[in-house]
Amino acid sequence: MSYALIGAIESEFNDTNVNTGICEGCKRRLESEAIECFTNWRKNGGWLKDIPIYAVCPTKNKISEETKKKFDELNVTYIEDYQPVTETFTSGFLNIPLVGAMMEERLTEGVLIKIDLDMNLIKPLPPKMVNGGIILGQYDDYCTKHQRIGLGGRNPMDTGFMISPRESGIYTHFFEETMKTMGSDDPDWLKVKAQTGEYYLEEYVMDKIVDSGKFDITLMQKYQVGEWYTPCKELTDEELMDVYFWHEHIEYDKDNYDKFREKIEYTKRMNAIGKQ
Repeated sequence: MSYALIGAIESEFNDTNVNTGICEGCKRRLESEAIECFTNWRKNGGWLKDIPIYAVCPTKNKISEETKKKFDELNVTYIEDYQPVTETFTSGFLNIPLVGAMMEERLTEGVLIKIDLDMNLIKPLPPKMVNGGIILGQYDDYCTKHQRIGLGGRNPMDTGFMISPRESGIYTHFFEETMKTMGSDDPDWLKVKAQTGEYYLEEYVMDKIVDSGKFDITLMQKYQVGEWYTPCKELTDEELMDVYFWHEHIEYDKDNYDKFREKIEYTKRMNAIGKQ
């Protein structure tokens, strides 16, 4: 089986979320986060550390020449492929299903792994997970407090982490359903939109896809720690051992997240677990 890491990217401090004004805190250092993300993948990916990495910019917000050079050093394939449909997007997160659909159509690798650019791998993903069909992140009970209404009595989905066989076509369906829902009068979407605006459109669509049962999807929780995610103190030792990502913005909310205290807590706990 062959594998690829995929992701959508736009330019530093200038992206669709900024241009649409979707939220005050959406101004992101996407290029810097991508460099850190891909560096940690190459460093900590274990059996997957040398797989192809594709970073795709489907908008007019192109990355800098300096970042392109960094990508070359990391053996990251950068693709600029402007898609006019992005001019209609209500948030930059809609690039996720778009780029996924593009990669399903164009790549030859059998399994696509998608992580957010601010997710840093801290240890290798197990083969059983990567080869386990469609894997999708889901907010746990702690995280759901900061999120939106789910569907079908489930906690809402987290599209920051997805693993899927390329031939499953889930991204193509995901993108098609996203475009149908954007601007629609879907009553469940209107409830979420009233709560959080356009911010969670693509994750709401994934809520719907899971609820439909169209795809066989395994949901994963508590695979990451960091800003806005379940703190280490809320995780059991067994759960902490199954954390694979540190998830935080480079410019994080210092009023609500103590990065250094959290990393000290994680290190102490993991050292103690290792001595048992």
